[in-house]
Amino acid sequence: MLLSGWAGGPTATATAEDGFRTLAPGVLTVVPPDRSADEAVTRGPLLEITEGLKDLRWTPARVAASTTLTAQAGRLEYPRDIWCLEFSFKAPRRMVVEVPAPDGRMRKATVWYLVYRVRNVGGRRVLVGENDDGEPDPTQRTVEEFQEPVRFLPHFVLESREGLSSEEGLVTYRGYLDRLMPAAMDAIRRREDPARTFLDSAAMAATEIQPGEERWGVATWEGIDPRIDYFSIFVRGLTNATRWRKKPGSVIGPNDPPGSKMEQTLESLRLDFWRPGEADGDEDIQIGYRGMFERMALGGSILKAVNWPEYARCQPAVGLRRAGLAWSDPGLQEPVGQGAATSYLPVATVLTALDDMADSAVRNMAAREMFGDFGVEAIGQLVVEAGGQVSEPRDRERRAALEPMGLAPEDFSRRPLQALAGAIRGLDDSADLATRRRRAAAVFGEAAGRLDWLRQSAIQARVLATLDVTAADPAALGRLDARDAFEAVADAVDDAKEEDRPRILVGLFGPLGPELFSQARAVHEGVYFSWGHRYEYAQE
Repeated sequence: MLLSGWAGGPTATATAEDGFRTLAPGVLTVVPPDRSADEAVTRGPLLEITEGLKDLRWTPARVAASTTLTAQAGRLEYPRDIWCLEFSFKAPRRMVVEVPAPDGRMRKATVWYLVYRVRNVGGRRVLVGENDDGEPDPTQRTVEEFQEPVRFLPHFVLESREGLSSEEGLVTYRGYLDRLMPAAMDAIRRREDPARTFLDSAAMAATEIQPGEERWGVATWEGIDPRIDYFSIFVRGLTNATRWRKKPGSVIGPNDPPGSKMEQTLESLRLDFWRPGEADGDEDIQIGYRGMFERMALGGSILKAVNWPEYARCQPAVGLRRAGLAWSDPGLQEPVGQGAATSYLPVATVLTALDDMADSAVRNMAAREMFGDFGVEAIGQLVVEAGGQVSEPRDRERRAALEPMGLAPEDFSRRPLQALAGAIRGLDDSADLATRRRRAAAVFGEAAGRLDWLRQSAIQARVLATLDVTAADPAALGRLDARDAFEAVADAVDDAKEEDRPRILVGLFGPLGPELFSQARAVHEGVYFSWGHRYEYAQE
């Protein structure tokens, strides 16, 4: 089966129920190479002149301004020979094999692997013709194919951006590099095709691939999180197509050497896959499509929110409004950057709003609406653990953790909600999740785990309050699956005023909402399979 154009070319459609299908282990999917001439001519300015020597700009009086040095440097073309290998693959599989441990003994390990084939189908170059005077004429161009040996330097990365637990948030990055596992190669060969030679990445790169030659290879990974349901495999080295850009934040000066402020990009093929998390077999991995994970993740987060009131026995959106907070309040947003997925700042914002309420009866009502009986009980436990009577060693540990936050155990007796909010903000200053958890345990002891319930309640309150300003019906959403829920919410977002959409997406999905929504919407209707690509900037 041929599916077209991985290097940014046209996509193909395939008949597949629900947008994905299961591939039998022997089915080979072929991704044809890019045969266009787009990458054979790179167009762009020579920044060392247009920016570095911009003081040389002038407007001549007797000739066209387009003939000046800076003007001509702004529209340069760089032709080069481009090759692109044909890449074919089978659905990834898993197997348990024996591999050597650091102590030299053999141990059993679950290996994920991708069987693939590459074929050298040649390259293309752009030729410029001549005019009647024998001079080069850029308007006369032809594309010529050529054949030459190619050295394939395979680089495989298996990536997932799936939040696998409530502590990890909506999106959490995981990346795994292809590993050389000689002990696994023989077992894979016996399983896949005992009569065929399979090469690992080192053997594949050892010699050039001759014109028309094809080779079979295997990429292997170990230590993959078994909970992953959605993942992508990026393959680099299939083409010599590159791009250049100025390094972010750099300024090109008049004395900078050419290229010193530039960086090169390398094109990678993206393959998306999906597997049921509860499945144990290795024939269950299915080809996905670009944007599938984003749709499922965003739709799943909406379903969690609309079902939260019944699950937690509370009305968080009502409690949020009673506390005087709105869905667009910046304090209800997780910050962007490291640790954002587990930020407790929305909880601190809610607790501060509750503490500011003068009527204790209304405050208690709002707290129960926000967090439910379990959440109110959790707040009490956290306050007791942080400010109550404990053993002397425990008290020293607690005071040492509270001191950098400007707090002491006695503060939790005088104004418990305010002290609790301050401690939670202090936890968010931790550099990483592990440090945050250690500090939380030092302050709150065994009750530290209750913080996640409060965080989830605050986030679901924001999501539900945001849904209230759209045309989406939470009750109807609760009867849908994740993909249909996403489509329904996407329609509601489209119906909102254009200037309100970015804020609504942040309210629904957090600070990464607009980006994730855009990625989810990147798939055109009716296109189930889309071979994407990305450009990775080479590190010096």
